[in-house]
Amino acid sequence: MAQFDNFPPQRPQPLLSKILVLVGFTLVFMTIGSFIGILFFIYMTGMPFSQVPKFQEYLGDYPNMYDAVMAMQTFSTPIPFIVASFFYWVFIEKQSIDTLGFSAPKFSILILVALLVVGFMGFDAMIIEWNQKMQLPSSMKSVENWMKESENATADLTKFLTNFTSISQLIVALVVVAILAGISEELLFRGVLQNIVFKATRNPHVAIWCAAFMFSFIHFQFYGFIPRMLLGGLFGYLYFWTKNLWIPILAHIVNNGFTLIMVYLNNMKIVNIDIEDTQSVPLGVALVSLVFTVLLLRWFWLNRTLQNEAGN
Repeated sequence: MAQFDNFPPQRPQPLLSKILVLVGFTLVFMTIGSFIGILFFIYMTGMPFSQVPKFQEYLGDYPNMYDAVMAMQTFSTPIPFIVASFFYWVFIEKQSIDTLGFSAPKFSILILVALLVVGFMGFDAMIIEWNQKMQLPSSMKSVENWMKESENATADLTKFLTNFTSISQLIVALVVVAILAGISEELLFRGVLQNIVFKATRNPHVAIWCAAFMFSFIHFQFYGFIPRMLLGGLFGYLYFWTKNLWIPILAHIVNNGFTLIMVYLNNMKIVNIDIEDTQSVPLGVALVSLVFTVLLLRWFWLNRTLQNEAGN
């Protein structure tokens, strides 16, 4: 985010108004994208429009359902995130896309990023298990019931999308859930949101955790809120230290892609590890994972100046 030191002076705008404008653009493009996605969904499945709002109840009743859901997901989230990010950055911030940091990283750095993300999964699994046991006060029982219903609906859809029956489905999932999601979400939350908060506050920690909070909140999976926010913080620090948006994008792709591949291998009975079973992670493994993560993060922090020079 040192890129801002070279930005031409502009008339200052309140941070809240900038965030609201960014949210507004995102919602507009998500609405347009969702409409296009629904058209593709109806065309691919033949489902009546009246059933689309509750399509999860008919997952096994129509042909091409897997590809249709993936197409709808693509148009409703990743593509709108990308378009909204570029639109805001170019027309509102009036900055070149290059200022977000897209220099080619060293291959050795990419390997370390991949090791960091995979190594972090053990500790993150323990946090996931803890977060899933969250209980709200009795006075908020209705809110808790709504959160559980939302979580169960998301879990059912996720199970459907990861119940791979062919390598082609895995490839589609890797493109949509790993690559497109990694690029679009990092562009929006780290590239744009984290940068505008940092530009306004000049406090990297506020910027990183604000973006991480919004990154987790937008998924509306409250029983996975804390671990996803921690993951967002991890991506945020990698971006801040390296000044290269490709780094958190790769980290995001590795996180999602590794999970999908492990699920596929487990479904095919090739491996016996169920990566989605967070209760299978012993405390010792989680602690080793935490130490490994801290050591690698320390390396990135100590070498941040060297990485910036190599990237530039």
